[in-house]
Amino acid sequence: MFTGFIKIITFLLLCVVMTSCANTSLVQSWKQPELEKSFNHLMIIGISDSQQTRRIYENHFVAELKKKNITATPSYKLISSKQIINRETILKALQGTDIDSVLVSYLVSADSEIRHYDSPLNPSYSGSPDDNLISATLITNRGRSSSSEVIGLKNDFYDVQAKSMIWSAQTRTVAPESIDHAITEVTELLIKELINDNILK
Repeated sequence: MFTGFIKIITFLLLCVVMTSCANTSLVQSWKQPELEKSFNHLMIIGISDSQQTRRIYENHFVAELKKKNITATPSYKLISSKQIINRETILKALQGTDIDSVLVSYLVSADSEIRHYDSPLNPSYSGSPDDNLISATLITNRGRSSSSEVIGLKNDFYDVQAKSMIWSAQTRTVAPESIDHAITEVTELLIKELINDNILK
């Protein structure tokens, strides 16, 4: 009987831990109306001052897409750490490839002071001027995060041929256990939303 009680307590504790780990939510999303096009090969871009964080984010995203038989390429393989990620470098990197879409993730809010940038594809490469928000690094550094930290990421999906944004989502991660944990949750949520919106199949 005592053993059974211990198993029940262990199960309940695991449920609490699993629930507490779900700290990332979708704040808002937008999709181009009447979009019937789907995409086959993405380039994943994570804007970050840390090249290590950029690689971790892009590699994890590509690996998770591969599990669903979706082809993707991390941007660092086409755009070096010495290059500034902007519209020109992205378009140049896409030349000669079969990449038909680009997903750009960048920080739009955090509880600490951050340096700000424009999205590398906004506004001239964007389909909606209203979505031209101020951005900063994806995540400034890797490691443990403050218990009160709230990270807001904007994630814009572009049609390479049309040179326009056709999908966008903003995520909110509250008190992530670590940067790796935040990346895992954001990636899982974004892939789910992209598939649900029929952007990816």
